[in-house]
Formats: sequence, C-alpha cells, structure tokens
Amino acid sequence: MTSGVPVEAVIRRFVVDRFLARVFVSPSARWVLKGGNAVLVRVHDARTTKDVDLLAELADPEDAVSALRAAVAIDLGDHFRFAVTGVRAASGGVLQPGIAGCKVSLDAYCGVTRRHSFSVDVVTGSLMTASPEVRTRPGLVPAVPPTRVSLYPVVDHIADKLCATQSMYGSAGDQSSTRVRDLVDLVVLARTQHVNGIELSQAIAAEWEHRGLSGAPFFAPPKSWDRLYPPVARRVPACGDFLTFDAAVELTTAFLDPVLDGSAEDCLWSPERLAWERE
Repeated sequence: MTSGVPVEAVIRRFVVDRFLARVFVSPSARWVLKGGNAVLVRVHDARTTKDVDLLAELADPEDAVSALRAAVAIDLGDHFRFAVTGVRAASGGVLQPGIAGCKVSLDAYCGVTRRHSFSVDVVTGSLMTASPEVRTRPGLVPAVPPTRVSLYPVVDHIADKLCATQSMYGSAGDQSSTRVRDLVDLVVLARTQHVNGIELSQAIAAEWEHRGLSGAPFFAPPKSWDRLYPPVARRVPACGDFLTFDAAVELTTAFLDPVLDGSAEDCLWSPERLAWERE
C-alpha cells in the first residue's frame, strides 16, 4: 500500500499517465478524457479504474484508432513505449445511439520489460454541450512533469451518469443498469464540484434526447444497487460518509431533482453545503 492506495493501483496510474502524456502532447490533440480517469483528475481520491475512456473528436472510429496509434508511438524520453495488441469493435449493447467505438488493447513497456496491460475504450459521437476543460493530472513522480489533459465537461459527465443509470440494456432492452459505479461517481461529483444549474439542466436534456430515452428525465437508481453500492463506496475515500445506498440516493436526489424540476436553473451547486444556492 502507498498512502492507502495499493501499489498495483499506483503503478497502473503512473503507466496510464505516461500513456495520456502521449495522447495529449499536442495542444491541438482531438481527444477528450472521459470515464473514471476523468473523475480522478478532478478528485484525486475518487475510485480507481483499470481502463481508459477517450472521446475522439473525429467522425470515424478507424481514423481515431489511427490517431491513437500515432500518439502512442511518440517518444517522450521517459523509457516507456506502448504497443497496440488488439482492436475490436464495441458491441451494440455497450454503445449509445449515434455513437461508434472500439476497444483498443495495449501493453506498456519500461525498457524491455512489460509493466502493464490495459485497454482504451475509444468512441466518436459523444455529445458535449460545453467545451472540454483543460486540467493538469497530478504527477506521481517529482521528476516527471504533470500531464495536461482535456476533460469531458463536468455537466456532461453528470448527465451521462444519470442517463446511463436510467437506460435499459440487454438484447431485449429489459435489463436495468448494473453499473453501480455511476452512482459512486455521482456521489463523488456532488461532494466535490461546483455546478451551474442551467448548464446541467441543458446537458441532461440533451443527453436524454441523444440516447432516445422516453418521457422526461428522472433519477431512480435500481433497487438492486442496495447491496452493490456499499462495498464499492467503502473503497472510495471521496464518498465520505455516504457509504450506504440510501445515503447515496438521498444526496444524489438533492443534487439532481431540483435540476430536473427546473427549480435550480438560477442556482449554483455548493459541494461544501451540499445544496443549491441562488447566484
């Protein structure tokens, strides 16, 4: 363990950092970091994640894979190199309507030794209602410069989590989400981020329509998460005291319902007070 984090997780984060340094080495790089790694940039004690999620601001997934191959071939003089070991199309049940993507498998080498294997989910067509946010990913080694990355906008990230929670899955479209980590991320974002009410409202409405969900947006996580949420939340310091399903739902309901009913449109969310406040 290192500062409460397993050594394997620290190594994984360092390897992913070296990968992202290549992806975002050019200021004009057409990539946006999504998923759990984007949350980790914003909140350093959020949940760890094994894979990387990247949105390519390109029309074709094949062009995105070609761009990724070119990026990982860049030599940054850090003794790392990355080898693409496989590319496979994402299954239809995984992707949202209007989104194309694939999973790229990579091996990471330091010198001649393979240090880590991981995969990158590359998508095109994800909706963004705001501009990507440029942030610095905290460095793990003092001698290595921190990595600047473009993050999926926080309002779109929240909207994506809400809509993923309410979507149905499976070949018949009759299976509730099992991604309890989406509730974990919503708790973490509610506890740490300042959010504009009208911007979040617009992001949720746009993502709901983009996914083809029926009716008005709402938040009601599956009851089955009652037993799934606590063990995941206990491993995430940024969840604070919100370690039970009921506590998590109470917080996220207070966070999201005023946006959904329109009463938070002229408000800002205060993570310090866990409440919406008038601007």
